[in-house]
Amino acid sequence: MASGHYGYDRLPPIRHGLVEIDHAVFEANQAHIRSAVITTENSVPLGYTVPAFATVDDAVRRVTLDDIVANGPAVLIFYRGAWSRRCTEALRRYERELLPELYRRGVNLVGISPQLPDGSQYTRVLNNLTFPLLTDSGNVIARTLGIAHFADPNTMDTVERAGYAVGKRNSDGEWELPHPTTLILDHRRTVRFIDVRVDGLPPTHPKDILAELHS
Repeated sequence: MASGHYGYDRLPPIRHGLVEIDHAVFEANQAHIRSAVITTENSVPLGYTVPAFATVDDAVRRVTLDDIVANGPAVLIFYRGAWSRRCTEALRRYERELLPELYRRGVNLVGISPQLPDGSQYTRVLNNLTFPLLTDSGNVIARTLGIAHFADPNTMDTVERAGYAVGKRNSDGEWELPHPTTLILDHRRTVRFIDVRVDGLPPTHPKDILAELHS
């Protein structure tokens, strides 16, 4: 699938509205202070075995969950999409501060969003990411994990006024999104760590992810 088929190559960075607020929150939390793990009443608990699934990466290559955890633990980062500065800032930070250590430990890192593969490709190329970005078609995986939600009207209006018609770029054409979430699975697809960042909270800190893998 060619990059830019849905117009991603023509989209400017968003620098105002809700996404700018997201960025300010992220910048204010650069200094690491260990934060509590957040879960919701709907999110799956520790010990939950995630059902096997198959999806595609940004090059439309088939990827299965069993592939991801074949050699041991894996870190799954659920993010909202290319339009969210807070999410893309976090992905870049994970590339810099998390991926080298995960690589040394033989731990896979993947990003997952509901956007179509060319949106994932836009995200990866624009942010110089080297780890895979996968499509959660119809938010099936996010729903299974209890981390999916529908964006509020104010968020939709703000983002769409900036030129990002998210519903047209998500695989099911809807404004359903995952809460930004970090998941650590073992080789049996069992949840060993889940952190659901709701209400504009900063993403899970790389040091906290590494601490969980070390424990």
